[in-house]
Amino acid sequence: MIDGLVEGCCDDSGLKGRPSIVLVSGWSFDSSMWRNLVEGYVARGGDPSVIHCLDWLDLGHWIFDGTDCPVAKKYSGKNVLWLGWSLGGALILEALGRKKLSPHLSVILSASPRFLQDTATGWQGMPEKNWQALRRQVGRSPEAALAGFDAWLGLPAGCNRQQDVIALQQGLDWLAAVDQRASLGRATTPIHWVFGSDDPLLPTQPWADVCDSERQLFTPLAGGHALPWRHEDYLMNLLLTFSARGIENV
Repeated sequence: MIDGLVEGCCDDSGLKGRPSIVLVSGWSFDSSMWRNLVEGYVARGGDPSVIHCLDWLDLGHWIFDGTDCPVAKKYSGKNVLWLGWSLGGALILEALGRKKLSPHLSVILSASPRFLQDTATGWQGMPEKNWQALRRQVGRSPEAALAGFDAWLGLPAGCNRQQDVIALQQGLDWLAAVDQRASLGRATTPIHWVFGSDDPLLPTQPWADVCDSERQLFTPLAGGHALPWRHEDYLMNLLLTFSARGIENV
């Protein structure tokens, strides 16, 4: 249930009420990370023509650098589901806060309103020194940095990965820049948060206190940061439910 992309990005013609889905990849993963999810969705009767898989890098350049809108007009209708994992989810939040997206619902998977720790307010995010260490490691050897990142978080092998140093460091900079805690307190559109209860990249305390609880749903799952692979059936059923009934029942 998305009103559409605003500020001249896309119009409201969309698919005339036909449900559509946009999936945004996470840091270092290209949009093919969603292949198994989409194939499962299609195998269970879903329509592949309503899904657009979007690379986090393209979304980030649109938000921060003002490049062209990375989605086609048909995904700007009122009945669209946006789902982003990790950095992809954080970028959706940033787009919401900047009024570049005005959806009726976003699904934020394995991301929080702010990634970095904020000692001044007690926000228990990732310490900045850890973020800086990862950024430096990417500069030295992207391959080694991603191998360590995957081993730490239990991410699967065999996925297409971006290894361009500039792009990877840009993604980390975008992640560090996102802080949408204030905007969530006055949010006008619903957000469904799906996150690992034991995810080391997320704050240890819940962030429901900065949100409008009437407009935001929280679904903790086991599985750390690797939810797209460990809870593929859950996500597939969410997409199928949306496609069959529309966003009101997701």
